[in-house]
Amino acid sequence: MPFSSKTPKPFFTLAAARQMTSLIERELLLAAPPFVRDTSDWVKLWYDPGNAKTSECGQMTAYRAVTDGGRTLWFVFTPRKARGYHALTDCHIAAMDMARRAWAQRRAVRADWPAVEALARELRLGRVRLDVRMDDAERSPLCTLGIEGFLRGVGLGRVRQISGRLAAWLMLIEPQMGFVLHEAALRQRAAGGVQPLTAALRP
Repeated sequence: MPFSSKTPKPFFTLAAARQMTSLIERELLLAAPPFVRDTSDWVKLWYDPGNAKTSECGQMTAYRAVTDGGRTLWFVFTPRKARGYHALTDCHIAAMDMARRAWAQRRAVRADWPAVEALARELRLGRVRLDVRMDDAERSPLCTLGIEGFLRGVGLGRVRQISGRLAAWLMLIEPQMGFVLHEAALRQRAAGGVQPLTAALRP
């Protein structure tokens, strides 16, 4: 047998996802696995460079991946980005679309980043109040796996709502929390609670 009981379980998942025709090929793959480790953005996974899909424009590549917890996904990259997008879907086309929309949304929020940072400072000082919910995070351009991984990492894995002040402090640990604050602020403004919003924050 070319592999042992110590072979990581994600390797079996990635090997099975390869479009092979024989068990021997799969065993040879496990004997010298080419899989790549990645732990960026609070997500611990392995991805398979040999199981990739490229977009029609040639600018996006999605790699089949599996987390340490056994969740399968597509890990999407573009040549201009050092980090990939974790797309929880079995369809590589949908994964690329999810990544494209998320990156576009991030660019739009980045245009308001000074206002987001100003809001975070006001929240940390206790001058304004804002609640931050899990659905704010889900509407943000962050990937679900990254959100879940970060919350687990700071001991908030089962929490569905936190204060804006806590979220603002967490932003000092993980700056991408600013995307979540942005969504929470937009939600509160839509509900008529405009006080926490700085004048620079666009509609």
